[in-house]
Amino acid sequence: MNMNKRFLIPALAWSLLALSFAGCTDDNMSGSDPLPEGTEFDFGTTVESNRTRTYYDPADVANPDATSWKIFWNYESSLYDHIYIYSPQALASANQASYTVQATKDMVEPAPVAKDGDVGVQTNGVSNYDFYAMYPAKAVKSGSGKDTSLSATMPDRQTASTTEVMTDEAVGEFQTTADMDCALMIAKKTGYNPATEKTVNLEFEPFASMVDITVNGTTGNNTQSKVRITSVIIEANAPIAGSFTYDYKNDKFVFDADASNSITVDTKFADASGDKVGVMMGDGSLLKVRAFMIPNPDVTSLKVKVVTAESKTMTKNLNMNSFKPKQIHFVKLPKINVKDLKFDYTIWLSQLDPNIYLSEISLPGSALSFNYLMSDTYKKTQTMELKDQFNAGVRVFQCHVNTIDQTSSIDGGSTSVGIADSDGNSVLKSDNSGYWTLGDVLIALQKEMSGTHKDEFCVLAISDWISGITTAQLSTLYSRLKVVLDKAGEMGLIATGINPNTTIGDVKGKVIIKVQLNGEYTDAWNQLSKANVWMNIFNEVAEENVYYSPMPYGAQPNKNAGGTSASALTENMNIIYSDCANPIKKSKGLSGLEWRSGIQDNATAVLAAYSDNYESTKHNNFSMTYLGGCGAIREHFVTDDEYYYPSQVASTLNNLWLHNNNNKPAAKPWGWVMFNCVGTEATTTQGIQAVIEHNADPEFKLARRSAAKAKPSGDTKGIANGGTVF
Repeated sequence: MNMNKRFLIPALAWSLLALSFAGCTDDNMSGSDPLPEGTEFDFGTTVESNRTRTYYDPADVANPDATSWKIFWNYESSLYDHIYIYSPQALASANQASYTVQATKDMVEPAPVAKDGDVGVQTNGVSNYDFYAMYPAKAVKSGSGKDTSLSATMPDRQTASTTEVMTDEAVGEFQTTADMDCALMIAKKTGYNPATEKTVNLEFEPFASMVDITVNGTTGNNTQSKVRITSVIIEANAPIAGSFTYDYKNDKFVFDADASNSITVDTKFADASGDKVGVMMGDGSLLKVRAFMIPNPDVTSLKVKVVTAESKTMTKNLNMNSFKPKQIHFVKLPKINVKDLKFDYTIWLSQLDPNIYLSEISLPGSALSFNYLMSDTYKKTQTMELKDQFNAGVRVFQCHVNTIDQTSSIDGGSTSVGIADSDGNSVLKSDNSGYWTLGDVLIALQKEMSGTHKDEFCVLAISDWISGITTAQLSTLYSRLKVVLDKAGEMGLIATGINPNTTIGDVKGKVIIKVQLNGEYTDAWNQLSKANVWMNIFNEVAEENVYYSPMPYGAQPNKNAGGTSASALTENMNIIYSDCANPIKKSKGLSGLEWRSGIQDNATAVLAAYSDNYESTKHNNFSMTYLGGCGAIREHFVTDDEYYYPSQVASTLNNLWLHNNNNKPAAKPWGWVMFNCVGTEATTTQGIQAVIEHNADPEFKLARRSAAKAKPSGDTKGIANGGTVF
């Protein structure tokens, strides 16, 4: 039986794969009675020779006059294709199962199909059966067959692959292999009677829509003539990825909560060292990538976003006039004008190699992140909510904690760990649904690290430094804090087991928590025993000086650890920081750092100390540079002009830091840089961009954990004669 072929529309159709489903025996087939209950169906497949994985046939792709692109089953035993079959009329306990299509290279007879488990689809003693099938089986939710529906998942992260090794030279025409595990296909057969029909013929047809994208190189008229492309993102106005249920009979979709309106195709490939880098593009370069989508009929707008290593983007809106589901659509992007690229603050961390050590990354942060609702304007260091700060590029969030009489989904009990502003007051949510708890914050941050942020992480730096807090209150606070941390760890919200060799990939989708231990409350050392947090020492001298503090993970530092000299550093993890949140005017006779020159000198000293103690081979030192804080007291006290406000502090200090290039090492990380007025102060936006771009500075290749040497990242077997896919 030859492969059955059907054309959807010229040049945009995929070929169909015919599956042959035989009954148990010819004797049973020839009778008029139904097969006995519990009889397993025998399944087989028939396809043409020269079978490969479910790939497009390269010969067809090369033919401009081709009316379809063929897809074949894989014949390699290690890469056998798997399908999922469901029959609503079959025996209830055995009405769906996964099967392996066991094709062979030169086979002319139907290929056997073997059940993957102990039990296959079984008869139920009835005369007629309907079958619903989907490829690949791994995409289908096991046991999801119901009525005329199956549930499946389309990945919103799809992996292009190549056998090429990346260099600093611009590519010519660069072809990548599509992630064929995302090439969903379906088949159905209704009214099959095993007593009168010898075989069940299921014709698999393309189910997924596909966007075939050609990324052009640079225009050639820019000073910067080359860019590295690290990902290509497809964005829609309706779900195109995630989990869904498909009704075969009515051609209807129901989407789950994790449905995504975007798909990211990763184009970071291995260089000679095994490090993952983007594709270098120049004038004359072409990059071919392909993405599969759920064929959602509600999609009425699509755009393609090309992302560089510096998190700069070019976006093109697609013409939807001819867009139809389950077809291939070709997109050729214009040449990249480097000067016109737009910086994207939302996805920058996902463009980095997941093998980069945590200590290598420069992270923008928000100073006193939850001060956005403070009534005292001079203390209002932020003006945007948590999610807005996240989308503005912030990945380090800082806050105080207290105890409140409120239950959260994590804390349990009647007392929770609450989020406090710099005065120690609980922070009310903007929707008036209660106060922020630590559990709520962890859930909110984890939610942000989904969808387009799945490959990212963030840091939450907390402390108990609240004026007037009693020992009894501290005891309750740390007791409840341990409960929250343990529960959050069980829920997979926070990172665990961090050490100097931890990389981005190890903590993606997780929150790393740092607790700044109150040096005056030493019981915390016992109460936080083995907690999944970084812990460092707070000392008052850190308010005006560079402070060197051990910062082990899951263990408490020595109570006397830390100091103003690098001799306090350990072989384990450390943090180099200063904690000046309230700059002042020295002439007022108050203690603290001079709000302009003092803070500048302090920030410079922290960065210099971090640079001096940075060793790319150890990965154990971190730092926090403070460029923000509450408003500074002016020279004279007057009614509404008593302080320099946080925005003024930000604009002044940010400018001093932005233009002080001599004190920002090019070939070393900058650590965590904490800003005021995220999203509303122009110099803060510029500062965040500068920190982010430093991670892609060509003079500074961030150290990575040893990776395997460059090798194919996907199935590149091709057709039997050795042709390459795509």
